[in-house]
Amino acid sequence: MLVRYPKDLKLPLVSSHQLSQNSNLLRTNMASGRARQRKRFQSVPTTMSATWKLNKYQAQILEGFVTHGVNDAVNWFLMPVRTPEGLIEHEVRFKQSPLESVSFNGGFWNYSANIEIKKRQVVSEEGMVNLLLEPSTYDEYVQSVTDSVNNYLENNDE
Repeated sequence: MLVRYPKDLKLPLVSSHQLSQNSNLLRTNMASGRARQRKRFQSVPTTMSATWKLNKYQAQILEGFVTHGVNDAVNWFLMPVRTPEGLIEHEVRFKQSPLESVSFNGGFWNYSANIEIKKRQVVSEEGMVNLLLEPSTYDEYVQSVTDSVNNYLENNDE
């Protein structure tokens, strides 16, 4: 069972929030000048740059979590990650320990690290279809297509 990111610890700062997904495309140029593309893997990791600006209490929590909670930044853990769908809990780990880059400025402790997201969650296929059909639902769309086909058949039978 994975340990959870501490509730008393604020999430990394959003102002520098950036998600970078490793490429999953394998591209082969053909003699005709065209190219063939295909997926290399079922899922690839995503990297998120993270910075924290913490008071003394929060800094103690982060340092204790990194040292004891995730075995000096080695183990995977669960943490909410900001996505277009909102904050969603993901399985993550530190690519390097945030304790490697610590500074104190203006009464706050500053940390930075890159975090690896095992598999970034995106909208489901059903959710994507519903977004494309908005404001209609899938069932409403199917009903409107059925009605249109029936109207077409009735009008052409005359």
